Amino acid sequence: MSSSTTSAPTLPDAPEDYPWTGPAVRSALLLGSGIVDLDPEGADYAPTEASTGARDCALVDVAAIDQALAAEGAAPLAERTLVVAVGSNQTPETIARKYARSGRDLQIATPFVRCTVHGLAVGHCAHTSARGYIPAAPYRADGERMELVATWFDDAQLAVVDETEPNYERVRLDASRFPLTLATGETPARYDVYASSWGVVAHERAIPLRHRQQEMFDELVALTGAELLIGNAAEVCARLAAAPDALNALVREHGLVAEDGLR
Repeated sequence: MSSSTTSAPTLPDAPEDYPWTGPAVRSALLLGSGIVDLDPEGADYAPTEASTGARDCALVDVAAIDQALAAEGAAPLAERTLVVAVGSNQTPETIARKYARSGRDLQIATPFVRCTVHGLAVGHCAHTSARGYIPAAPYRADGERMELVATWFDDAQLAVVDETEPNYERVRLDASRFPLTLATGETPARYDVYASSWGVVAHERAIPLRHRQQEMFDELVALTGAELLIGNAAEVCARLAAAPDALNALVREHGLVAEDGLR
Protein backbone atom coordinates (compact mmCIF):
# COMPACT_ATOMS: atom_id res chain seq x y z
CA MET A 1 0.00 0.00 0.00
CA SER A 2 1.40 3.38 -0.99
CA SER A 3 2.02 5.89 1.77
CA SER A 4 1.07 8.90 -0.35
CA THR A 5 -2.04 10.65 0.92
CA THR A 6 -3.95 13.51 -0.68
CA SER A 7 -6.90 15.49 0.62
CA ALA A 8 -10.39 14.79 -0.71
CA PRO A 9 -12.05 17.92 -2.14
CA THR A 10 -15.68 18.51 -1.23
CA LEU A 11 -16.51 21.22 -3.78
CA PRO A 12 -18.24 19.87 -6.93
CA ASP A 13 -16.59 20.09 -10.31
CA ALA A 14 -18.24 21.95 -13.17
CA PRO A 15 -21.08 19.94 -14.76
CA GLU A 16 -19.70 20.45 -18.26
CA ASP A 17 -16.52 18.61 -17.17
CA TYR A 18 -18.35 15.44 -16.06
CA PRO A 19 -17.37 12.58 -15.49
CA TRP A 20 -14.35 14.04 -13.64
CA THR A 21 -12.50 10.72 -13.59
CA GLY A 22 -9.22 11.99 -15.04
CA PRO A 23 -7.01 10.03 -17.44
CA ALA A 24 -7.12 6.66 -15.66
CA VAL A 25 -8.93 4.67 -13.01
CA ARG A 26 -7.02 3.92 -9.85
CA SER A 27 -7.13 1.94 -6.64
CA ALA A 28 -7.35 4.04 -3.50
CA LEU A 29 -8.63 4.15 0.05
CA LEU A 30 -10.76 7.11 1.12
CA LEU A 31 -10.13 8.01 4.76
CA GLY A 32 -11.17 10.88 6.97
CA SER A 33 -7.62 12.21 6.65
CA GLY A 34 -7.56 12.03 2.84
CA ILE A 35 -7.01 9.58 0.00
CA VAL A 36 -4.34 6.86 0.16
CA ASP A 37 -3.04 5.44 -3.12
CA LEU A 38 -3.32 1.63 -3.29
CA ASP A 39 -1.76 1.06 -6.70
CA PRO A 40 1.74 -0.45 -6.65
CA GLU A 41 4.59 1.84 -7.64
CA GLY A 42 5.18 1.79 -11.38
CA ALA A 43 1.73 0.37 -12.14
CA ASP A 44 1.38 0.40 -15.92
CA TYR A 45 -2.44 0.37 -15.99
CA ALA A 46 -2.59 -2.71 -18.21
CA PRO A 47 -5.91 -4.55 -17.85
CA THR A 48 -6.31 -5.58 -14.22
CA GLU A 49 -6.84 -9.26 -14.99
CA ALA A 50 -3.75 -9.35 -17.25
CA SER A 51 -1.57 -7.50 -14.73
CA THR A 52 -2.68 -9.75 -11.88
CA GLY A 53 -1.97 -12.86 -13.93
CA ALA A 54 1.42 -11.64 -15.15
CA ARG A 55 2.60 -10.91 -11.61
CA ASP A 56 1.11 -14.18 -10.30
CA CYS A 57 -0.02 -12.12 -7.32
CA ALA A 58 -2.55 -9.44 -6.50
CA LEU A 59 -1.94 -5.82 -7.46
CA VAL A 60 -3.71 -4.72 -4.28
CA ASP A 61 -3.41 -6.49 -0.92
CA VAL A 62 -6.93 -7.25 0.33
CA ALA A 63 -5.61 -8.05 3.82
CA ALA A 64 -3.98 -4.61 3.99
CA ILE A 65 -7.31 -2.99 3.11
CA ASP A 66 -9.08 -4.85 5.91
CA GLN A 67 -6.28 -3.91 8.28
CA ALA A 68 -6.63 -0.24 7.34
CA LEU A 69 -10.43 -0.41 7.78
CA ALA A 70 -10.01 -2.00 11.21
CA ALA A 71 -7.61 0.79 12.23
CA GLU A 72 -10.34 3.30 11.31
CA GLY A 73 -12.98 1.38 13.25
CA ALA A 74 -14.80 0.74 9.96
CA ALA A 75 -16.73 -2.30 8.75
CA PRO A 76 -14.59 -5.01 7.10
CA LEU A 77 -14.95 -5.92 3.43
CA ALA A 78 -17.03 -8.99 4.29
CA GLU A 79 -19.75 -6.73 5.74
CA ARG A 80 -19.84 -4.36 2.75
CA THR A 81 -21.61 -4.30 -0.61
CA LEU A 82 -19.44 -4.43 -3.74
CA VAL A 83 -20.54 -1.89 -6.35
CA VAL A 84 -18.85 -1.39 -9.73
CA ALA A 85 -18.97 2.25 -10.83
CA VAL A 86 -19.08 3.49 -14.42
CA GLY A 87 -19.01 7.28 -14.04
CA SER A 88 -17.86 9.79 -11.47
CA ASN A 89 -18.53 7.35 -8.62
CA GLN A 90 -15.24 5.74 -9.64
CA THR A 91 -13.38 8.53 -7.85
CA PRO A 92 -12.89 8.90 -4.09
CA GLU A 93 -13.28 12.66 -4.56
CA THR A 94 -16.85 12.29 -5.85
CA ILE A 95 -17.86 9.89 -3.07
CA ALA A 96 -16.30 12.18 -0.44
CA ARG A 97 -18.44 15.03 -1.76
CA LYS A 98 -21.56 12.86 -1.58
CA TYR A 99 -20.83 11.89 2.00
CA ALA A 100 -20.23 15.54 2.96
CA ARG A 101 -23.40 16.79 1.28
CA SER A 102 -25.51 14.17 3.08
CA GLY A 103 -24.89 15.90 6.40
CA ARG A 104 -24.85 12.51 8.12
CA ASP A 105 -22.37 11.25 10.67
CA LEU A 106 -20.77 8.61 8.45
CA GLN A 107 -17.70 6.44 8.74
CA ILE A 108 -15.73 7.80 5.78
CA ALA A 109 -13.36 4.88 5.13
CA THR A 110 -14.15 3.42 1.68
CA PRO A 111 -11.96 1.21 -0.57
CA PHE A 112 -11.78 1.72 -4.34
CA VAL A 113 -10.15 -1.07 -6.39
CA ARG A 114 -9.48 -1.29 -10.12
CA CYS A 115 -11.15 -4.13 -11.96
CA THR A 116 -11.71 -5.73 -15.35
CA VAL A 117 -15.33 -6.39 -16.34
CA HIS A 118 -16.47 -8.45 -19.32
CA GLY A 119 -19.77 -8.14 -21.16
CA LEU A 120 -20.37 -4.60 -19.91
CA ALA A 121 -19.84 -1.25 -21.58
CA VAL A 122 -20.52 2.35 -20.58
CA GLY A 123 -22.83 4.76 -22.37
CA HIS A 124 -25.13 7.60 -21.37
CA CYS A 125 -28.27 7.67 -19.28
CA ALA A 126 -31.24 8.88 -21.34
CA HIS A 127 -31.95 11.58 -18.75
CA THR A 128 -29.94 14.48 -17.41
CA SER A 129 -28.71 14.89 -13.87
CA ALA A 130 -30.00 17.67 -11.64
CA ARG A 131 -27.01 19.77 -12.69
CA GLY A 132 -27.71 19.37 -16.39
CA TYR A 133 -25.04 16.95 -17.58
CA ILE A 134 -25.77 13.61 -19.27
CA PRO A 135 -24.37 11.01 -16.86
CA ALA A 136 -22.80 7.63 -17.57
CA ALA A 137 -24.79 4.40 -17.52
CA PRO A 138 -23.77 0.75 -18.03
CA TYR A 139 -25.24 -1.54 -20.66
CA ARG A 140 -24.78 -5.14 -21.76
CA ALA A 141 -22.20 -5.48 -24.53
CA ASP A 142 -21.19 -9.06 -25.25
CA GLY A 143 -17.50 -9.35 -26.09
CA GLU A 144 -16.54 -6.02 -24.51
CA ARG A 145 -13.95 -5.60 -21.77
CA MET A 146 -13.82 -2.53 -19.56
CA GLU A 147 -11.43 -1.22 -16.93
CA LEU A 148 -13.54 0.25 -14.13
CA VAL A 149 -13.45 0.73 -10.36
CA ALA A 150 -15.20 -1.39 -7.74
CA THR A 151 -16.12 0.15 -4.41
CA TRP A 152 -17.09 -1.49 -1.12
CA PHE A 153 -19.73 0.47 0.82
CA ASP A 154 -21.02 -0.21 4.31
CA ASP A 155 -24.80 -0.02 4.81
CA ALA A 156 -24.89 3.64 5.85
CA GLN A 157 -22.59 4.73 3.02
CA LEU A 158 -24.62 2.74 0.50
CA ALA A 159 -27.85 4.39 1.64
CA VAL A 160 -26.30 7.82 0.99
CA VAL A 161 -25.02 6.88 -2.46
CA ASP A 162 -28.38 5.30 -3.39
CA GLU A 163 -30.11 8.60 -2.56
CA THR A 164 -27.75 10.48 -4.91
CA GLU A 165 -28.78 8.30 -7.86
CA PRO A 166 -32.47 9.16 -8.48
CA ASN A 167 -32.20 8.26 -12.19
CA TYR A 168 -30.80 4.80 -11.46
CA GLU A 169 -31.73 1.48 -9.93
CA ARG A 170 -29.02 -0.50 -8.19
CA VAL A 171 -29.12 -3.98 -9.72
CA ARG A 172 -27.15 -7.14 -8.97
CA LEU A 173 -25.16 -8.73 -11.78
CA ASP A 174 -24.09 -12.36 -11.90
CA ALA A 175 -20.45 -12.91 -12.76
CA SER A 176 -21.42 -15.89 -14.91
CA ARG A 177 -22.78 -13.33 -17.40
CA PHE A 178 -20.55 -10.37 -16.53
CA PRO A 179 -17.19 -11.75 -15.27
CA LEU A 180 -15.28 -9.48 -12.91
CA THR A 181 -11.62 -9.60 -11.83
CA LEU A 182 -10.53 -7.29 -9.04
CA ALA A 183 -7.02 -5.93 -8.52
CA THR A 184 -7.06 -7.92 -5.28
CA GLY A 185 -7.02 -11.07 -7.44
CA GLU A 186 -10.57 -11.97 -6.43
CA THR A 187 -13.32 -12.93 -8.87
CA PRO A 188 -16.57 -12.33 -6.98
CA ALA A 189 -19.69 -14.27 -7.95
CA ARG A 190 -21.88 -11.18 -8.03
CA TYR A 191 -21.76 -7.42 -7.64
CA ASP A 192 -24.01 -4.38 -8.02
CA VAL A 193 -24.14 -1.60 -10.60
CA TYR A 194 -26.30 1.50 -10.92
CA ALA A 195 -28.43 0.90 -14.03
CA SER A 196 -30.31 3.72 -15.73
CA SER A 197 -34.04 3.84 -15.01
CA TRP A 198 -34.53 5.64 -18.35
CA GLY A 199 -32.57 3.43 -20.73
CA VAL A 200 -29.41 4.51 -22.52
CA VAL A 201 -28.90 6.95 -25.37
CA ALA A 202 -28.55 4.98 -28.61
CA HIS A 203 -28.30 5.46 -32.36
CA GLU A 204 -28.84 1.98 -33.82
CA ARG A 205 -26.81 0.79 -30.80
CA ALA A 206 -25.86 2.37 -27.49
CA ILE A 207 -23.57 5.37 -27.90
CA PRO A 208 -20.34 4.77 -25.91
CA LEU A 209 -19.48 7.27 -23.18
CA ARG A 210 -18.06 10.53 -24.48
CA HIS A 211 -15.56 11.90 -22.01
CA ARG A 212 -16.53 15.50 -22.73
CA GLN A 213 -20.11 16.73 -22.46
CA GLN A 214 -19.48 18.98 -25.46
CA GLU A 215 -18.90 15.90 -27.64
CA MET A 216 -22.20 14.36 -26.57
CA PHE A 217 -24.18 17.56 -27.01
CA ASP A 218 -22.72 18.11 -30.49
CA GLU A 219 -23.48 14.50 -31.40
CA LEU A 220 -27.10 14.86 -30.33
CA VAL A 221 -27.43 18.14 -32.24
CA ALA A 222 -26.28 16.30 -35.38
CA LEU A 223 -28.89 13.57 -34.75
CA THR A 224 -31.81 15.79 -33.74
CA GLY A 225 -31.11 19.37 -34.80
CA ALA A 226 -32.31 20.49 -31.36
CA GLU A 227 -31.50 24.13 -30.57
CA LEU A 228 -31.66 23.23 -26.88
CA LEU A 229 -28.29 21.51 -27.19
CA ILE A 230 -26.50 24.09 -29.37
CA GLY A 231 -23.76 26.13 -27.71
CA ASN A 232 -20.91 25.60 -25.31
CA ALA A 233 -21.31 22.78 -22.80
CA ALA A 234 -21.65 25.04 -19.75
CA GLU A 235 -24.57 26.90 -21.35
CA VAL A 236 -26.26 23.69 -22.43
CA CYS A 237 -25.91 22.14 -18.97
CA ALA A 238 -27.54 25.24 -17.47
CA ARG A 239 -30.46 24.94 -19.91
CA LEU A 240 -30.93 21.25 -19.19
CA ALA A 241 -30.75 21.82 -15.43
CA ALA A 242 -33.64 24.27 -15.80
CA ALA A 243 -35.64 21.76 -17.90
CA PRO A 244 -34.92 18.38 -16.26
CA ASP A 245 -37.19 16.29 -18.52
CA ALA A 246 -36.23 17.92 -21.81
CA LEU A 247 -33.37 15.60 -22.75
CA ASN A 248 -35.39 12.45 -22.13
CA ALA A 249 -38.31 13.80 -24.17
CA LEU A 250 -35.97 14.74 -27.01
CA VAL A 251 -34.19 11.40 -27.32
CA ARG A 252 -37.46 9.47 -27.08
CA GLU A 253 -39.05 11.65 -29.75
CA HIS A 254 -36.18 10.79 -32.10
CA GLY A 255 -36.00 7.09 -31.22
CA LEU A 256 -32.60 7.46 -29.57
CA VAL A 257 -33.19 5.27 -26.51
CA ALA A 258 -32.39 1.58 -25.97
CA GLU A 259 -32.77 -0.82 -23.06
CA ASP A 260 -29.53 -1.55 -21.19
CA GLY A 261 -29.95 -5.35 -21.22
CA LEU A 262 -28.85 -5.72 -17.61
CA ARG A 263 -32.06 -6.77 -15.85
